[in-house]
Amino acid sequence: MHQLKREALLREAIAAFNQKGFHATSLDDIATSLGVTKAALYHYFPNKHSLLFEAFTEALRVGFDAIRKAQDSGGTGLEKLQMAIQEYLQVTLSELSRCVIITEEHALSPDDRVKIVEQRDRFEAALRGFVRAGIEDGSIIPCDPKLAIFSIFGAVNWVPKWFSEKGAWTNKQLARGMSELLCRSIAKNPPAELPIDISKLKKM
Repeated sequence: MHQLKREALLREAIAAFNQKGFHATSLDDIATSLGVTKAALYHYFPNKHSLLFEAFTEALRVGFDAIRKAQDSGGTGLEKLQMAIQEYLQVTLSELSRCVIITEEHALSPDDRVKIVEQRDRFEAALRGFVRAGIEDGSIIPCDPKLAIFSIFGAVNWVPKWFSEKGAWTNKQLARGMSELLCRSIAKNPPAELPIDISKLKKM
């Protein structure tokens, strides 16, 4: 029960951070939306910065899970990269709301920021590895892997700002549509067309 309540508080905090930003969100806002007292929040998280740290940690955990699944899938470098992007988005945009706007990194405490940056760098290095593998196997055009991943994930990390579960697309449809669109930009043999209406993609 303790863990369930803690996860509920974290989900609500992440949703608030995504919607209003870290600095514009108070613990009172989060407590009110959940119908609990601020004292109850302190029982699980000592302060707002600890909530942000846990949000980043969770987002990166999801990212590493996506990397492992892509690595285990086989296929070309491009296929692995597309799977990693699709898996990451599909989970982070799920009803668990485990996504977090990565642009809030500056709001982390100095010690927490060091830990998160180290994990983030490992995550991005694995993604760049997929790009290099794709260049070697011919599925990706010659390009700078670092620039490619920065550009692709610049778009990926902004999705939580505008995605709504009440919209026309499910998280699975959007994850697939976005991964196809983004990977097309560096594909050696890009598809001739992309889905015109991703709301019609088969719900997996």
